Amino acid sequence: MIALHPARAARLIASLCAQQDDPFVPLPCCPACALRSERITQWNDGLRVRFHRCRHVFSLTREALISGLTAQRSA
Repeated sequence: MIALHPARAARLIASLCAQQDDPFVPLPCCPACALRSERITQWNDGLRVRFHRCRHVFSLTREALISGLTAQRSA
């Protein structure tokens, strides 16, 4: 599991929310390998994200999750 810096987690969460709002917006690329996945899974606890194409799993710290939610609300 790869830990994401709060700023990168904020960008990832903002990208995921933008894609949910508009289906024509592509899913974000994996922060580790830059592959674009056709499916991304977020665990129910909200602390882990998995990119299915490359199988990278990222852990989101509490600070990263809060900064991501703050970025989502301000957008």
